[in-house]
Amino acid sequence: MAGLAGVICLALTGCSAPGRPAAQAPAVPSPAAPTSSVRASAVPTQAAPDASAPPERTEPQLPIEAYLFSEAEADTLARAGVVLRRACLRRFGLDYAVNPTGPSTGPRSFTDRRYGLTDRAEAEANGYHLGDRDPRTHPVRPTPLSAEQQQVLTGHRPEESGPGGPELRVNGVAVPPGGCYDEAKRGLAGAGDLGPSPVAQRANLQTFKDSMAVPQVTRLFEEWSACMRNEGHAYPDPMQAMSDPRFLGDTPTPLEIRVATADVACKQRVGLVEAWSGVEAGLQKESIARQQADFATALTVKTAQLTKAAAVLREQ
Repeated sequence: MAGLAGVICLALTGCSAPGRPAAQAPAVPSPAAPTSSVRASAVPTQAAPDASAPPERTEPQLPIEAYLFSEAEADTLARAGVVLRRACLRRFGLDYAVNPTGPSTGPRSFTDRRYGLTDRAEAEANGYHLGDRDPRTHPVRPTPLSAEQQQVLTGHRPEESGPGGPELRVNGVAVPPGGCYDEAKRGLAGAGDLGPSPVAQRANLQTFKDSMAVPQVTRLFEEWSACMRNEGHAYPDPMQAMSDPRFLGDTPTPLEIRVATADVACKQRVGLVEAWSGVEAGLQKESIARQQADFATALTVKTAQLTKAAAVLREQ
């Protein structure tokens, strides 16, 4: 997770659409074993501030977030998908058990670690590692499935690489096209894709890439790099520090902690994160304005999927 690709995929929320659970079919990352639960809202109560409590985490907000799916929203889709797949398998006299979900893993928010490490306390405790949110410390254990369950879920026989063979029947019942996976997806997204729209995902990744080449940001990279050299560490930008191969072990090393702590301090000293996120927010606003109709459709589709998912969960 200290590697650039892994952290960026986690930080750039919406890398993939919610779909089949990792326990049954590949998906990266898969929210079908949700990392958080949607909690019922409660009426807030007034309480005296706790002087011993850590300061509230504040991360920048980006315009693209409205068009992607938060962890809680992805969890809603995933849980509704489980309900629909379970109902589908019941028609075949089959059960569908899903392993209990573990604790939340990965970055805490959409922009947490999007611009590298920003929390000094985390740097001092874990370096670039994720501490108790590191997915490697919470391995996914696949739910064992019988041959019948796999056929009904996927819509094809084990010897087939995909649909296209003769009609598949299990326990005398015809398996729907694409199996219960696709039936559940159609129940939430119709004929479209489940999860964030391609236009939103492309913009999410492209604006991050483009922001790193904006002169205002590159100048701050140079200032950050000079600050790091003064601390005895040579990196051209924060992403290179975070992806240093020396920091890919299972636990943080003393060197990693020193580099990470200096990294955060230098970001704060030059005002990197505030400026960088502001630049990217501007790029995202421009992208949304250029593709106004596409983004309006993306928001409509997202709302419709969440509405259907909420209805499925209410009716279970």
